[in-house]
Amino acid sequence: MTVTGQPVATGGDRHRVTGVRGALTAAVVRLSPADRQLLSRLTVFPGLFTIRAVRELAGAGCPDPTAAMARLTGAALVVRCRTRFRLLRVVREYFASETVAAGLPLPAPDRARLDHLLTLGDTARLSGAHEQAADVLTEALALCARHGDTRNAGIVLEALGDAALELGDYPAAYARHTQSRRLAMRLADPLWTAESLNQLGLISWLRGDFRAARMVCAGAEALAKAQPEPRAKRARARALLGLGAVALHRGEHGSAHELLSRSFAEADQTAWRDGKAWALSQLGLLALHEADTTTARRLLRTSLRNHHALNARWRVASVLEALASVALATREPEHAIRLLGAAAELRMLTGARVPPVERPARERALASARATVPRPRFAQLWSGGTADEVIRAELDEHAVHAVTRVVDPPLRVFALGRAEVCLGTEPLLAADWTFAKPRELLYFLLTETDCTKERITRALWPWSTAAQVRNNFHTTLHHLRRALRQPGWVTYADGRYRFNRELGCDFDVDRFRAALRDADLAPAKWLSTAVEAYEGDFLEGMPGEHWITERRTALRQEYERAVRTLEVLRRRP
Repeated sequence: MTVTGQPVATGGDRHRVTGVRGALTAAVVRLSPADRQLLSRLTVFPGLFTIRAVRELAGAGCPDPTAAMARLTGAALVVRCRTRFRLLRVVREYFASETVAAGLPLPAPDRARLDHLLTLGDTARLSGAHEQAADVLTEALALCARHGDTRNAGIVLEALGDAALELGDYPAAYARHTQSRRLAMRLADPLWTAESLNQLGLISWLRGDFRAARMVCAGAEALAKAQPEPRAKRARARALLGLGAVALHRGEHGSAHELLSRSFAEADQTAWRDGKAWALSQLGLLALHEADTTTARRLLRTSLRNHHALNARWRVASVLEALASVALATREPEHAIRLLGAAAELRMLTGARVPPVERPARERALASARATVPRPRFAQLWSGGTADEVIRAELDEHAVHAVTRVVDPPLRVFALGRAEVCLGTEPLLAADWTFAKPRELLYFLLTETDCTKERITRALWPWSTAAQVRNNFHTTLHHLRRALRQPGWVTYADGRYRFNRELGCDFDVDRFRAALRDADLAPAKWLSTAVEAYEGDFLEGMPGEHWITERRTALRQEYERAVRTLEVLRRRP
């Protein structure tokens, strides 16, 4: 909606402002001064917050804010989300104030309370109770905001960002660490700024935004390098780790090896165990890319031991998936399936999702394992042991392994959350399809089983005449086969058109449905896998006929049922 910049005359001296900001101004003006002040102070909270956090923000000398929150919710300025609240984005932008106004350090009693809240938050995070951790940390942030303790507010924001990162909520994690960086810059603290930039670089890398990750990590390295303090080495080790990870995923292996080795050395000098574990996992992936599976397994196992000792379960899951790729490369598909099943169990227990930067490798590993082992055996291996049992077995380093390569499927098709088709690693562009219908026909053939010509034409051209349909169908089929660069992808037999998956096709809807089908064998693991595969609604935003809407609705309902069932399973003791 467009917001007009000038008031509109309505006669005499009366004026009104149109648009979102005008309506918001009118709603704010109707508030009492106390409610208006509370609303402006709520901008300190970067996401969901509880009534206890609001009480902490208001202070002991203020009346109970429950009634005020009810009034703000009734005025549609604050949204209630069950037992929590969320400030509307437009309201946050309207007040556009700093997160925490500068003030004095916390008095001793409140400092002790802050330490207690931070300890509770860390304990909740380590046990996987991320919602509880976020609630406790939000109370800690409110306590800092009430006193204007900028430095401790930054510490709390970083903890909130790390909690969001462990859950895979990258937009929330990025927002928290951005707020922390602003506070660091306000205090002119170069090392704090460098650490915040490093976290922003890590999040950008996990999201697959390599350009942003390289830019902010380079800035962090420059800041850390200019500081003489010993603790600057850790900030520099973080920056080198981010730059090395980006170089690895961009295929710059020589640069990646140098940067990651330097990062490991500086992390070792500063006893930064988490950094050493991260650097080792990336060096292990680099060795795997270079077909040195012996070195890859050794480095990844050392990384696994460190991450496991630190109880960083979302990273343990990532390392297990990397070790599964090593197992597949050494022709050990059954071992790979056990590792993938253990990683899925950890993600189910913690609620963490697979980072976007790691999804292609995990999808390749899962597809390769499925294709190698019969389904009953696959299910048996997948749920055959607990994650702790699989980790203990993996840390036994006495096996001998051979070397081979993991091969990408010739065709990769994405429909959940994005509509993209790739031949190998090359995405097909609009010009490859000539016009929109060939791509729509591809998705129809992939999601339907009984594809007679009549059924296809009714779905794709419901309003066309018989003559138009005949011409449209054959032209569209011709362009589809040409875009896929070989006619064998679409076959015709017994009066039916079929998509030939035997040539090697990885389709995200197939993975989603396969996980749902296997849920009866190991419900928690397979439902978690299905939820991870569902990255968004079917062909969202892609133009097409009504069949797309029907398929989107059906898949969405299957996803929502899986989420509800998984929540019930997670609550069970």
